[in-house]
Amino acid sequence: MKIISCYIENFGSLHHMKCSLNDGLNSLNEKNGWGKSTFAVFLRAMFYGLESSKVSSKYDEKDYRKNLTPWQGGNFGGYVEFETSGKKYRVTRFFGEKQKDDSFDLLDLDSGALSDDFSENLGEELFGIDAYGYERSVYIPHNDLTTGTDDSVNARLLGFFESGGDMNNFEGAMKILNDARRELKKTGGRGKIDKESEEKAELEIRLKKAIESENETTAKKNELLEIVKEKDDLKNEREEAERELADLAQKNVTGGGRAVMMVFGIIFILLGLAAAGAGTYAIMYLPLYYFYGYIAAAAGGGLFILGVVLLIIRHIGVNMSKNEFAELQDRVTEKRKQFEAVFAKETDLKQEIDTLSRTNESPDVLRREIARLEESGNADKEKLEAIERTMSVLSDARQSLSGHYMDKLKSNFAEYLSKAGIRNDGAVLDSSFNISLESYGNMHSVMSESSGIRDIIYLCARFALIDALFENDRPCVVIDDVMNNMDEDKFEKAMKMTEDFARKNQVIYLTCNASRMPVVK
Repeated sequence: MKIISCYIENFGSLHHMKCSLNDGLNSLNEKNGWGKSTFAVFLRAMFYGLESSKVSSKYDEKDYRKNLTPWQGGNFGGYVEFETSGKKYRVTRFFGEKQKDDSFDLLDLDSGALSDDFSENLGEELFGIDAYGYERSVYIPHNDLTTGTDDSVNARLLGFFESGGDMNNFEGAMKILNDARRELKKTGGRGKIDKESEEKAELEIRLKKAIESENETTAKKNELLEIVKEKDDLKNEREEAERELADLAQKNVTGGGRAVMMVFGIIFILLGLAAAGAGTYAIMYLPLYYFYGYIAAAAGGGLFILGVVLLIIRHIGVNMSKNEFAELQDRVTEKRKQFEAVFAKETDLKQEIDTLSRTNESPDVLRREIARLEESGNADKEKLEAIERTMSVLSDARQSLSGHYMDKLKSNFAEYLSKAGIRNDGAVLDSSFNISLESYGNMHSVMSESSGIRDIIYLCARFALIDALFENDRPCVVIDDVMNNMDEDKFEKAMKMTEDFARKNQVIYLTCNASRMPVVK
C-alpha cells in the first residue's frame, strides 16, 4: 500500500494543506509548531478514525479528537488517496466533537464511484492490525520509539489475520476471562467468592446464635410446663386450705356445743352454790333437817364442781379452735403468696418465650441459606480454577505461537543493528519486544543506555517488526523527528539505514532540523 496524495482541512495547526507523495523516501523539514506531528496523526485518523474524547479535564496527548478540534468549532478532516492491490482509492473523513458527527466515504478513483471494498475499519482491513498496533509499528513518533505488540500484531505476525484466526481475539478473550476472574476474586477480598465466604461465616455465627436461642426457648418452655403444674398444685392446695378455714369459721359460728356447755356449766355452778348454801343453812340452823342439809350440801358441791369442769372444758376447746384457725389462716396466706409468685413467674416466662419466638431466626432457614452459599461458593471456586487454567493455557499457547515468528524477527533485528553499527551478539529481543543488552557477561535494559544509542536501537526494532509484519503489501511508514538525540556517526548510520529501508517501503520522514535531512531529498 502506498499513499498518492493528501488534503488536510482545519486539522489542528494545519488549516489547508495538499501534498503528493512519491515512492520510497519522502522528507519534510519544517520548524517546530508547523504541524509535522499533526500531519502524522492525520494519516492515522484517515485510516483508523478518531476515538471519543475522554471525560477527564487533564491534558492527554493521545486524546486526538479533543486536541485537534478547531477552536472556532466546526468539522475537521480531509482525504488521503492511496493505492493497494493495483486499485486506487480516496478515503475522506471529517470529524466533529463526537463520533456521531463523523463522516466516512471511500471512492474508487478508477471508476469514480463510491466503493464498499473497505469499511470504516479501513486501517485494520488494510494493514491487518488495530490502531495500537499501527502506533507501535508503522507510525514512529519522536517521543516514543518503543516497539510493542498486541493481539492484532501477533495475529499478523502469525499469518492468522487473513483467515480470521483466533489469535486476533486473544486479547478480547483474555480480557473477558480476566474480568470474570476479577469478579470472582478481586484484590482486597472484594470478589464474589470472598463475599460469599464472608456471608457464609456471618450466617454460621447467626446460626449458632439461633440454635442457642432455640435451645433457650425449649428450656424455658419446659420450665413453663413445670411452673404451670406447680401453679395448678398450689391452686388446689390453696383452695383446700380456704375450704378448711371456711368450715372452721362456720363451726366457730355455730359454737360446736361449747355454748351449751358454758350455759350448763354456769347453771350447775349456780345450782351447786344454792344447794350447798341451803344444806349449810339446814345443818347449822335446822337440826330437824340436819341429814337433808348434808345431802343438799354434798349435792351442791358436786354440781359446783361439775359446772366448773364444764367451763374448763369449754375454755380449752375455745383455745384449741383459735390456734387451729390461726394456723389455717397462715397456711392460706402462704399458699396465696406462693401461687402469686408462681403466677408472676409464669407470666414472665411467657413474655420471654414470646420475645425469643419473635426475634429468633429459624435455624432451618439459615442452614438452607448456608448450604446454598456453600454450593454457590464451590461452583465459583471451580469456575475460578477453570478460568485460571484457561488463561494459563492461552498464555502458554500465545507464548508458543510467538516463538514461531521470533527467529525471523530476531534475524531482521540483528541485520538492522549491524547496519546501525551496534554489536548485535549482545542484544536480546523477547516476544514482548523488551530489549536487553549484554555487558561484561551481565544483561541490562536498553533504557540504561544514552538516548542516542537507545533511539537507534529502537529504530532497528521498529524496522525489523515492519519487515516481519508486511512481507508483501508494504505500508507507508511515518518517521517523526526520531534522530535528534543521535550524534553525527549514529545519525549517518540511522539515515543510511532509513534510506535502505525506503527502497522497499514508502517512508515519510519528518524533521525540524535541516542538518538531519537525508542527502538526497
